[in-house]
Amino acid sequence: MESEIENHTTFKNLLIETERLIIRPYQLEDTKDLFNTISEPNFYDYIPETPPTIKEVEEIIQWSMDCNNKNTLEKIYKLNLGIILKESNCFIGFCGLGPYDLDSTKIEIYYGLNIDFRGRGLTTEAAKALVNFGFFTLRLDEIVTTVFPQNVPSVRILEKIGMTKQYSIISPPKEHIDFKGMDYYTITR
Repeated sequence: MESEIENHTTFKNLLIETERLIIRPYQLEDTKDLFNTISEPNFYDYIPETPPTIKEVEEIIQWSMDCNNKNTLEKIYKLNLGIILKESNCFIGFCGLGPYDLDSTKIEIYYGLNIDFRGRGLTTEAAKALVNFGFFTLRLDEIVTTVFPQNVPSVRILEKIGMTKQYSIISPPKEHIDFKGMDYYTITR
């Protein structure tokens, strides 16, 4: 029972600190900032989903908080985290780990940053910290992701954190047709 409580506390009270960032679980107060980030023009150009409404963002944050009550070191339901810039204490984006859509036995990394903070290496800093958390705290052996090759900034981030392209997705299952043309990247511990 004690390890179970400790396990859940790991996710509810998670705090990853880097030189310039604090990475922590979503809070309901993040709703407007997260919505503003993902509502930027072109934000969903390379994401195979439709942008959520502010109400849906609030529901996603609540769902994420509920996942943190269920997450364990052995099973991640979804670990959605806010990226906070230390110098201003403002919410500038998100990152996370969760089951990969095309193979739920694998864990994928994802991230997104407010347009005003891109191009400074902040996403790379957050992604590196999250990979380290995945490998050294969660004891994952592999982390995966997919990206459209046209999304050059994201490809560069993946390469900077040590991920390598394995193949292009040519014929995904019908329910995941939006993944067609994406490249599959991995990194191992």
